[in-house]
Amino acid sequence: MIARLRERATVVVLRDCRVLLVRDKTGRFSMPGGGIEPEETPMAAAVRELQEETGLAAARTESLFVWESAIHRHHVFRIETAGDVEAGHEISEFRWWDRREGLPTYPHVDAILERL
Repeated sequence: MIARLRERATVVVLRDCRVLLVRDKTGRFSMPGGGIEPEETPMAAAVRELQEETGLAAARTESLFVWESAIHRHHVFRIETAGDVEAGHEISEFRWWDRREGLPTYPHVDAILERL
């Protein structure tokens, strides 16, 4: 039996050559995003997840590519936003990451950022 990949919307937000990362309850950082609900488009899920996790509203959304890990199919979007991040109940912390600081990240973070 072939395992079905979980469909996920993953958001890349860049400002001043830094990428927005959010820390979840496990203590690891990733880009904002989450599962795509039934009947929801990947883009709608990306916009929703970004707002739920950070309070940021999408000003411009661009579909970049699809990247597969062992368990997820990441529909990756670049979203331009304005305003400040407001950490919500889904994340414990956020960082504007320049990729120089060593952070505990999920493997897909570097793999996705390498494709940009």
